[in-house]
Amino acid sequence: MYLFSLGSESPKGAIGHIVPTEKTILAVETNKMLLPPHWSRTFSWGFDDFSCCLGSYGSDKILVTFENLAAWGRCLCAACPSPTTIITAGTSAVVCVWELSMTKGRATGLRLKQALYGHTQAVTCLAASVTFSLLVSGSQDRTCILWDLDHLTHVARLPAHRDGVSAVAISDVSGTIVSCAGAHLSLWDVNGQPLASITTAWGPEGAITCCYVVEGPAWDTSHVIITGSRDGMVRIWKTEDVKMSVPGQAAPEEPWAPSSPSPRGNCYAPGSRGHPCLAQPSLPSSLLCRELQLQPGLQRPGKTVSFLGC
Repeated sequence: MYLFSLGSESPKGAIGHIVPTEKTILAVETNKMLLPPHWSRTFSWGFDDFSCCLGSYGSDKILVTFENLAAWGRCLCAACPSPTTIITAGTSAVVCVWELSMTKGRATGLRLKQALYGHTQAVTCLAASVTFSLLVSGSQDRTCILWDLDHLTHVARLPAHRDGVSAVAISDVSGTIVSCAGAHLSLWDVNGQPLASITTAWGPEGAITCCYVVEGPAWDTSHVIITGSRDGMVRIWKTEDVKMSVPGQAAPEEPWAPSSPSPRGNCYAPGSRGHPCLAQPSLPSSLLCRELQLQPGLQRPGKTVSFLGC
């Protein structure tokens, strides 16, 4: 059992951004993001005038309002790879990279550095890794695009997902990419090759709204992934290494196996407890095998959350 104390702010509805720290798990609602390195400030969007705001975590106080983002339509998502770089995207299907202007330690404005074109529908989620110089954008067009964060150029496009992509994350240790479409969660390597996938919940309320990869030591090939969903729950998942069967061969029959394969052609491995994973012929693959926590992920401030381990 793992116990984590909670941050000072209780999210108001669906989870939008998660930041685990040494002593707590910080979380804010949708249309809001915590800013590094101290996570004490927030960047928020989704206002009627298409503006965005800089605020304080745990408070509704607005520090700065940015109105020049309105020219790019309604903002639906944002990422902040560094204290002075903010990336936004939304209904325009364009990914905008902004430089945050600072004067005497205070934010004064946003300057457009680069606009990235490639999606055909609204961009709904972003993730960035300075370590791997990687930016990932997810869209309602059901695809994710990988961009070079240093040169701000197109690198690759992931295969189409089942639904519009709702959340993405990148591991700063391995470069593993996490993408979520509805309640379906997929893992990819840093080059965009599939590693594993799982359906995390059933019904529209289980749709994933954000995800985060918890960093471990470089030698540890497993991953711990935290997901926040529309039902206000925070869930924790862990991967395990398994040997996958060759595509085309029948999966082992077990009582929990579904009657028909998933739309992406997933197979089932012995001991996987019914969770699907992408097949790799005779190669090790990561299998999302267990949900480590089934309790409400966020309580009111002052309480703790129990994460049930394996």
